[in-house]
Amino acid sequence: MLRLPSVFLATTLFAGSLFAQAPAGFALWKNTDLKAFSKSQDLGNYSNHRTLINHRDKNGEMEVHADWTDLFVVQSGAATILIGGTVVDGKTTGPGEIRGTTATGGEKHKLVPGDIIHIPAGTPHQILLDPGKTVTYFAVKIPKAN
Repeated sequence: MLRLPSVFLATTLFAGSLFAQAPAGFALWKNTDLKAFSKSQDLGNYSNHRTLINHRDKNGEMEVHADWTDLFVVQSGAATILIGGTVVDGKTTGPGEIRGTTATGGEKHKLVPGDIIHIPAGTPHQILLDPGKTVTYFAVKIPKAN
């Protein structure tokens, strides 16, 4: 019969209890859960970033976030991102936020599942969809470093 020293047993039990609960701030979004959302939704607001799931079935507005970097991970569907250029009909919609109809002089890039997009703060960007198409992407909004 194998006998374990009591110190080993106590240490093992204590270490196991350290990992019994997820740490504060931990979040897990299972793919099946994300697919169940039928509209865009805030997933969490943390001390140094926000997370969202975005579903689009039509073109978005041209956006510029002065104080936020966007990081997108395309989950499903397909779209085109118009990035850069000069915002057309831009209007301030909130502190550091500008929205417009489109941009002139920007670049277009096709997006498919698995693509990751990093959009620096202050960069005009717009998600465009072909008629009848949809796209779902996970977004992390990161405040610009001062």
